[in-house]
Amino acid sequence: MEQSALIEIGLPIAVFVIMTGIGMTLVPTDFQRVVARPKALIWGIVAALFLVPMAGMLIAILLGLPPKIAVGLVIVAACPIGTTSSLFSYFARGNVALSIALSAVGSLVAIATLPLFANFAIERFSDGDGRVYLPVLRTIGIMVGLILLPVIVGMGIRHRIPTFAARAERMVGAFGAVVLVVLIVGIGVSVYGRWAEILASAGPAVIALVFSGIAIGFLGSRILGLSGPETVTVALSISIRNAAIGMLLAITMMNSPEIAVPPALFGLLMYAVGFSLVAYGRMTIKPSS
Repeated sequence: MEQSALIEIGLPIAVFVIMTGIGMTLVPTDFQRVVARPKALIWGIVAALFLVPMAGMLIAILLGLPPKIAVGLVIVAACPIGTTSSLFSYFARGNVALSIALSAVGSLVAIATLPLFANFAIERFSDGDGRVYLPVLRTIGIMVGLILLPVIVGMGIRHRIPTFAARAERMVGAFGAVVLVVLIVGIGVSVYGRWAEILASAGPAVIALVFSGIAIGFLGSRILGLSGPETVTVALSISIRNAAIGMLLAITMMNSPEIAVPPALFGLLMYAVGFSLVAYGRMTIKPSS
């Protein structure tokens, strides 16, 4: 199951441009507020990288999934938070600074947690003794190249050329919407020939994982008393994952396209969830003045 050129080349470039534009909307005080209220950041990391993988494990057990599908489900549940979660948070009127912090810190934490959960799933669901390793350099490269670097560039542009940054914000918003629509279509086309197989083998489990993640994000955030923007941001960080890393592990390191099925299906569904949460956020959160 190979990734299309849209994902391998076009998406990183588009995300870099979009993240630069989002950086133009940020000032240092945005991040100071996140540090001043670390509860949302800690909760988002715990929920996304510990509770959701545990939920994936439970779903695999309850549904009696085939071993390889079960392993793939746990792997995608433990994948790092996706870089495009910040883009969705921006559109949903969430806390973009919190989203960026979750992506950055989550990428580092996932270096340890993803192999841990993957190996545990292999031991629990299969007889093999294979070992899974997270591509550390790739993860760090994604974090720096597609999150931190463009945001720093964007913030620098806003600091030096504020009038240009104000005009560019609208263009970035329109460009981002087009990119997301094209991405959904592109992913759908790339797996068109295997729709029946994917839906039959992993569909119910992946759908259950998606809804479990949303429930964990909203319920925990409400219990902790997080604000509306923080709650939506945490839910998006749980729902938008770097599923490409899951497919990479399955295909290149485990030599199993079947294990890659849950990450591939999740990678398609998560954008529909992202748009739904954007709609929810725009209906319930007032624009910041």
